[in-house]
Amino acid sequence: MIAVKQIIPSDSDTVNSGITFGGQAAEIVAWPVNPDGDPLTLIASINCSKIKRHLKNNSMPNEGVLYIFSTYSKSDYFLENITYSGDSSELESILSGYTKVMHSDGGVFQISPVESVPEVPTELKDRQVGEEDFPVFSLISASIPHGVIVPDALIEEYDFICQLYSSDFSEPFKDVFYLTDAVGYLFLKKNGSGEGLFFVQTG
Repeated sequence: MIAVKQIIPSDSDTVNSGITFGGQAAEIVAWPVNPDGDPLTLIASINCSKIKRHLKNNSMPNEGVLYIFSTYSKSDYFLENITYSGDSSELESILSGYTKVMHSDGGVFQISPVESVPEVPTELKDRQVGEEDFPVFSLISASIPHGVIVPDALIEEYDFICQLYSSDFSEPFKDVFYLTDAVGYLFLKKNGSGEGLFFVQTG
């Protein structure tokens, strides 16, 4: 069994695990856009100092906030732009800006120019996962979840941080990764710079 921290959306204003789903503002220089010129959607924000204590690696910055952005559309097909299953061309698409991980240590809040995912705080709960299980919920883990396709070259440079399950998001964004059962994965560079990679895989 593998010990993980399940990330659970909460309706309590007093809960603050360090991870917040959605939101309409971010402390960044400018709101990111993808290669097609479309503004990205804020998926989640992570308080680095709060989450760092749950990780056994040094990839999470000591301070500041990590913002995870992704391409999203209610009407257009976008799954192939945010999916990475080991193909180099898919990775190039991800790195070109269809998803974005940004680290901020303060500044001016920018407001999303597109409809935002409802902001929801989360709580963390200890949970055990079988080594051969495919966890279909949001979680933080010291180990890459079973079933994730990640080339060795990527693992040499990045550490796994967390996975976000599409259906854990609020209506009408349970398809935030196009499919309600899709999972997004956050990896950070091992040097602690806050540079990251976010991509989606589907079953």
